[in-house]
Amino acid sequence: MQVLFLALGASRKRAVLDESAELRANGAQVMVIVDKKKSWLKVEFAPGVVVTTLKELEATHLPRRVEHAVLYRAPRATVRAVGRGPLRRPARRGLKAYERRLAAKVHRKVFMPVYRRLWPDAQARTVLAPFVARGGLDLLVVSDALSVPRAVRLLDAWAADGARPRVCYGLDYDVPSDTQRARTASTQGQR
Repeated sequence: MQVLFLALGASRKRAVLDESAELRANGAQVMVIVDKKKSWLKVEFAPGVVVTTLKELEATHLPRRVEHAVLYRAPRATVRAVGRGPLRRPARRGLKAYERRLAAKVHRKVFMPVYRRLWPDAQARTVLAPFVARGGLDLLVVSDALSVPRAVRLLDAWAADGARPRVCYGLDYDVPSDTQRARTASTQGQR
């Protein structure tokens, strides 16, 4: 079983910790997506639970990697090569000013609007990618209210690809598909 927890609001930390540990103990592949890892620093997840952010996942997309290499990695490598000896301090200051004033603005105002227009479902694909190799996502746990809008956008994008995981608020609310079919059949038979 492959399970994805959306915990963007970090309001139900204890529930996410307990449920992910329970699933991991039962042999499930578990990934928890948080908004900021800072808010989860003092929390220890069960071994094998992957904790990541949407930004980290989206950064694995090839166009984002190329943009990062051009805007950040190449200038940093140049400063490392040139900025030795007496040029070290001015080169580093210049690099910081470049990254803050130029690279960040180009990323935010030029690259990201074009990127969102060309690849509108890139985020949904990068979230689903770790699960595709193992047969697809089985369960999406939307663990707090702030995660609901993001979950809706992800589910809409995944529906176009044919990926339809079960969705629940917590493991207590999950109804496996065969149980759900049996309930539906029994309620139709009673009518």
